[in-house]
Amino acid sequence: MQNQFIYDVTEQNIKDIIQQSFNLPVLFYFWSPRSPNHDVMTETLTKLANAHHGQFILAKMDCDEQKMLASQFGLRAIPTVYAFQNGQPVDGFQGPQPEEAIKEFLAKILPNEDELKLAEAQKLLAEDKYAEALPLLKQAWSALHDHLGKPRSDIALLLAKAQITLKQLQQAKETLATIPLQDQDSVYQGLNAEVELLEQAAHSPELQQLQQQFTQHPDNIDLMIQLASQLMQVGRHEEALDLLFKPLTRDLNAGDGQVKKTLLDLLSALGTNNPLAATYRRKLYTLLY
Repeated sequence: MQNQFIYDVTEQNIKDIIQQSFNLPVLFYFWSPRSPNHDVMTETLTKLANAHHGQFILAKMDCDEQKMLASQFGLRAIPTVYAFQNGQPVDGFQGPQPEEAIKEFLAKILPNEDELKLAEAQKLLAEDKYAEALPLLKQAWSALHDHLGKPRSDIALLLAKAQITLKQLQQAKETLATIPLQDQDSVYQGLNAEVELLEQAAHSPELQQLQQQFTQHPDNIDLMIQLASQLMQVGRHEEALDLLFKPLTRDLNAGDGQVKKTLLDLLSALGTNNPLAATYRRKLYTLLY
């Protein structure tokens, strides 16, 4: 192995290499030192593998050293390149090819920029980094479509999950509403149930009691901060931010600075890509400067 995405194929590692094709394309390059200009072809493929930096795996098989292994692929010419995806060959070419032709071949099998964004978003979701995944999911959902030219429901479900986790309930409901009937599976039903539970919590008796207490004591900073925090937890973000912003329009040091600090903490929790947070940051900077 030359690096993490270029391999010399042997009987010992071929199964592992084919298994990797379930995650990203694998280019099997069958060559022989007896082939004319094999060094130019090898150099070109190695250069492209390094340039794409992990978007595909280059698996080089010396057919003279691995005669038994190479014979299992039914080769008719050397050099030959087969592209494997999900454990199966999907495309290929025979004979030496110029670099531009190989680039065109790669363009057909490699994920495009939007697919790479989706893959990155899925990786972030696996790490519970929902705020970072959200803008990538939105872009992928907008750009990638199914065979009918419609937004992909699998991406919509991922987006709705991120929105629910970030307590963006209205946005999650709007996303789920776009999913057609035939795609409303158990995952869809589960996400709808999560939205309903969170909406019930957003109007719980405990929260209503806290709201009544604050109505009776509107100058009580502790109650204000407690209520704003509770509203944030149940996804009522704009109400929470507005609650804290209003006293700052009268006194930037309200509550000895605790109101401003809490507002900044809540904005930070929403993340830099949240449009509501961006709006309130601008409002706050207007007051500050």
